[in-house]
Amino acid sequence: MSVLEIENLRFTYGEDQLYNNASVKIFDGEHVGLVGKNGCGKSTLLNLIAGKMSQDSGEIILDHTKSYTYLDQHLEVKNDLSIGEYLYDVYSDLYKLEHDMNKLYESLESADVKDYDKIISKAEKIQETLDEKGFYRIKSQIGNVINGLGIDEDEDKLLKDLSGGQRAKVFLGKMLLEEKDVLLLDEPTNFLDVSHVEWLSKYLNNYKNAFIVISHNFDFLNACCNVIVALENKVLTKYKGNYDAYLLQREQNLASYEKAYIKQQKEIKKEEEYIQKNIVRASTTKMAQSRRKQLEKIERLEKPETEKKVTFSFPFTKSFNVAALEVKNLSIGYSDKHVLDNLNLKFEFGKKYAIIGANGVGKTTFVKTVLGLIPSLGGSIKLAPYNNILYYAQEEEILDMTPIDYVRLLYPNMDNTEVRTLLGVYGLSGKLATEKIKELSGGEQARMRFARLSLKASNLLVLDEPTNHLDKNSKEALFKAISEYQGTVILVSHEASFYKKLNMEEISFEV
Repeated sequence: MSVLEIENLRFTYGEDQLYNNASVKIFDGEHVGLVGKNGCGKSTLLNLIAGKMSQDSGEIILDHTKSYTYLDQHLEVKNDLSIGEYLYDVYSDLYKLEHDMNKLYESLESADVKDYDKIISKAEKIQETLDEKGFYRIKSQIGNVINGLGIDEDEDKLLKDLSGGQRAKVFLGKMLLEEKDVLLLDEPTNFLDVSHVEWLSKYLNNYKNAFIVISHNFDFLNACCNVIVALENKVLTKYKGNYDAYLLQREQNLASYEKAYIKQQKEIKKEEEYIQKNIVRASTTKMAQSRRKQLEKIERLEKPETEKKVTFSFPFTKSFNVAALEVKNLSIGYSDKHVLDNLNLKFEFGKKYAIIGANGVGKTTFVKTVLGLIPSLGGSIKLAPYNNILYYAQEEEILDMTPIDYVRLLYPNMDNTEVRTLLGVYGLSGKLATEKIKELSGGEQARMRFARLSLKASNLLVLDEPTNHLDKNSKEALFKAISEYQGTVILVSHEASFYKKLNMEEISFEV
């Protein structure tokens, strides 16, 4: 039985059409990975399904006997709620039942003896319901999700005081605990480290209900999905199997689509030539008009999308013969909390290092400390004076400007042509260069940031989770740029398949 049907969907964003009569059916229990290049409309599709936006035409049919939930990392909740209150609220109806049951037992003290059996029977029925719904396993269930996702904050901490990453994990945790019939998940692994991505993939793989997940972590999609829906050429195509199975089938399907497109274009051209030739002749006008009407009714295939080449670049300055960075007995954290103490590390010039470890262990805190963005809590930091540092932060505030404005903010002397050429190299050509940044996809925003970074030469490259949001082409471009970089690289990453292929020296942070 289908839990979601999309029929002949059309939606235009600005002047760009994202879907052209796109159709697909999702069935109960299917674990769906939604894939496609950055900016093709994957997140928009989830917003449409969730009812946060309205399509131009076509239908999105939900089974109203089913429950749906959507992971929105910008979800608005009461700021004064604590983590515990937010998560335990999932079971508020069961706690109310327990309260009602206790009230029934308390009422026995003053009840008439003849009413005892009736009261006890009601209380026992509630007890059976609580047992059936696992009421007495709630604490362990919540603990399992908290540990599995790496929510390492105190349960009494308010949601408003959490980082964006920790808040997203709490929202995801609540979704999993709710066990709705259909989950809509947009990039749920972005703030998870390797072990927590593995936990989530196992959890979702065993999830009894349906879900649709957007992710650029292909190992994750392989581990938890049994169906892939690809958004390509403005249509939705469904493939049975995981991501690897999709890749095997995809090439054949795209080749078939291209042949069909070429054939249709030839037929259209032939018809147009006939109409143009015969529309002015009295003897053939009616026939030409009839064929024109038939031609207008044809559902035209979109021109096959070509994979636009994206190039990443990190210009190099100069080399030197001393360590790029050395820390001794370093303590990091914040004024009210030490995260790690007694760190002794040496980063040799020209080598590539991957800093790995669980979320919250201090990877980003370490990077910010050695770069002087936050103060150390003790020990010494020795950055070679010859370093020219280039830093890609995991998160950056979304500015109310366009990509062109974003580049000019630091490079005001660049003219329009120079800025557009730069952005085009990173896949942000045409209208994408003049869109508001907040309207771009996560991958497009990331490529914009890398475009501006490419204007500065460096010999120490510090990258904090740079693969988040990037599609396959962009990851390959980033991989090539890092592998060819002649300077020192310090990479914080949760994506093992990415940094292991770079043969980096791994530095594991443990609490």
